[in-house]
Amino acid sequence: MRRSREALRAPAAAIALLGVCLAPMAARAEIVEEIVAKVNNSMITRTQLQERLSVYEQQLRSKYSGDELDAKTEAALDGLLRNMITETLLVQRAEVLLDLDKVRKNLLDDFKKQQKIQSDEELDQLLKEQSMTRQELLDTLMRLSIPHEIINYEVRRKISVSDKDIQAYYDQHRQDFVRPERVVFREIVLLYEEANKEEVQARAEAVRRELDAGKDFGELAAEVSEVSSKERGGLVGPYTKGELNSAIESQVFALKPGELAGPIETARAFHIIRLETKEGEQVTPLPDAKDTITEKIRDSRFKQNLAVYLEALWKENYIYVYPKYGSSEWKPMDTLETGPGEGP
Repeated sequence: MRRSREALRAPAAAIALLGVCLAPMAARAEIVEEIVAKVNNSMITRTQLQERLSVYEQQLRSKYSGDELDAKTEAALDGLLRNMITETLLVQRAEVLLDLDKVRKNLLDDFKKQQKIQSDEELDQLLKEQSMTRQELLDTLMRLSIPHEIINYEVRRKISVSDKDIQAYYDQHRQDFVRPERVVFREIVLLYEEANKEEVQARAEAVRRELDAGKDFGELAAEVSEVSSKERGGLVGPYTKGELNSAIESQVFALKPGELAGPIETARAFHIIRLETKEGEQVTPLPDAKDTITEKIRDSRFKQNLAVYLEALWKENYIYVYPKYGSSEWKPMDTLETGPGEGP
């Protein structure tokens, strides 16, 4: 079965990753290459595995160093090789499903457009500067794009979600679609140390008397409050239950809009609060939640179906991993991501 030209455009993420893939490559000596694994009629070589590992190691260096970097790099080998086997299988699968000549042309055209390359001569010059051949570029583009395309075609597009599925999910996860009661309030906060606690408490009580006498809360907060909310006239929120200090929460949720509470003592502070608004519990109706639920179901089924698909792909094809590098009894990873920037 052949796919349309439009469906085979290189993903933007794949193009972006070539900033790493086009890093200068060491000159290749004419030597007999060591084979790491056989995948049907294709070979994965030690050089290919080492180049992939080097790219991954560059990404790890931003987070790790020394022995920790060495350990992370060593631990990555297993996953990298399994991903390379899976990628090879998916590219081979593409040979059955797609017109690969058209695919390569589309990928190359998109790469030139993304890189603002105007001619083949300009492309050849860029590749020469990077010690890279056009075939190596095409292989990289295929590796980054085709596995993702085949997985979408063979797995993701086959997932369907019915209205019955959506209703069942909504019923089973109803609490996820409930927005709890929430409040917005203003605060004046005065901070204390043990040495001046009584003095600060007296000031807080004086502030409360000013508010009771009609002083504007926002103006007074800007004048005397000692926390950053003073810049907003003391305005904070919205908050739901469980997000506030328990001493404050127990009082603010009991207030009506416009009512005051405090001074309320918490660790190292006295708070005076005024409730601005209170919104009751709200339930998102099913029609408004439908798109979100559909995506959640699709994502869950995709992960399950992908694991089944990849395991079957490994079983249906000839894979031999040389004992020095691993085991032919491996199961595939259920994702092609092995680290920052890896995978389709």
